[in-house]
Amino acid sequence: MNQPRPFESELVIEEKISLAELRGYHVGFDQKQFRLKPLVDIIRSVIPEYALGYHQGQDVHMTKMVERMKDAANTIYSTDKFKNRGEFGELILHLLLRDFFGTVPLISTIFFRDAVNVPPHGFDSVHVIDRPAYKKLVLGESKLYHSGKAGIADLLKDIRIHVQNDYLRQQFNLVSRKIPANADNIRHWQQLLHKNQRLDSIFQSLIMPMACTYDSELFLNHTDNTAEYFKEFEEECGELFNQFNNGNTIANVEFVLLLLPIPCKKTLNKALHERIQAMQVI
Repeated sequence: MNQPRPFESELVIEEKISLAELRGYHVGFDQKQFRLKPLVDIIRSVIPEYALGYHQGQDVHMTKMVERMKDAANTIYSTDKFKNRGEFGELILHLLLRDFFGTVPLISTIFFRDAVNVPPHGFDSVHVIDRPAYKKLVLGESKLYHSGKAGIADLLKDIRIHVQNDYLRQQFNLVSRKIPANADNIRHWQQLLHKNQRLDSIFQSLIMPMACTYDSELFLNHTDNTAEYFKEFEEECGELFNQFNNGNTIANVEFVLLLLPIPCKKTLNKALHERIQAMQVI
């Protein structure tokens, strides 16, 4: 991809597998250690845009920046009960879509939430790819799991719910009412999401990325970016893709599986929680 990456994550995350239906993301090692801190830093950089909305952030003045950072952190949650929450997986999905798919957020999914500390409902991302000759609605789902296989199994459950006609119509009704007035090509997206729009037309304009960040056994046996590591990385991603592909019976929607293996979900969660707490008292 030649266009600039908004979060400049290419020095931290590499898209090692780039297929139409499968993307495999590699963080790797430095000095024989997994690059946890750079990964946490780059995920943290997503928080303001994810929490406050892409379109709102375009007009933030320097004198308001610190307060907006605090607002963003507080909007995500203000609780110590973070271990089983979904926002960290959604931050990762947001990052991958923005930097590797060239998407623009249409709305912030936090707008689906009714109160602080209540996880958002509905799709985990509502983005668009908006180019002159190529326009796609990008509705994503994310999982951050101890097990890659369990994460894939839950993504498959989500698919079965989220492609049901009634569910889609309900979600599109919510999204269409929350599109910012300054969104590019707003009329196009409003028409696509209109209650009377044919589902066949919507499906033709839809991509559904399914992201799974998970604890991988790769890191039990490897501490360097060797050829053997990359071989096992590709094999593991291939096995999870086969599980996803064999379990997905929906034929009229374009899906792409995004895989990000890490050594330990618990450690990543703790580090991200500490960063959010720090932002809340900046």
